[in-house]
Amino acid sequence: MTIAVAYRPDEFGRAALEWAAAQARATDDSLIIINVHRVEPRLDTGHAKGRHLQDVTEALAKDNVTYELRQVEGENIAGTVLFEAEQAGASLVVIGVRPRSPVGKILMGSVAQQILLDSAVPVVAVKP
Repeated sequence: MTIAVAYRPDEFGRAALEWAAAQARATDDSLIIINVHRVEPRLDTGHAKGRHLQDVTEALAKDNVTYELRQVEGENIAGTVLFEAEQAGASLVVIGVRPRSPVGKILMGSVAQQILLDSAVPVVAVKP
């Protein structure tokens, strides 16, 4: 089986990746790490590059976890994550969630919320 991880190079993305890697080791699954950027990758803070990618690859190699990293462009991040997870045949999607105020939940859409509501497979939401 495959576990999909929505990854950003921040504490929330790292928490999701750590949980997914531990689950993959326990169940002998592989990971698909999905990193989506909206615009030119150099300008998007959600785009993993350089040291972030090196840290990810070193940690997963050390833990002997089989993985594939997909860095894709997409205006709708949640939709892109779900599309990539479906294409990979993922049986589980793991996301990191950040705290938001009640007003923030009303005014702004949430990538995590859209993934939770629209996913065809179970979703695990991880807090750092």
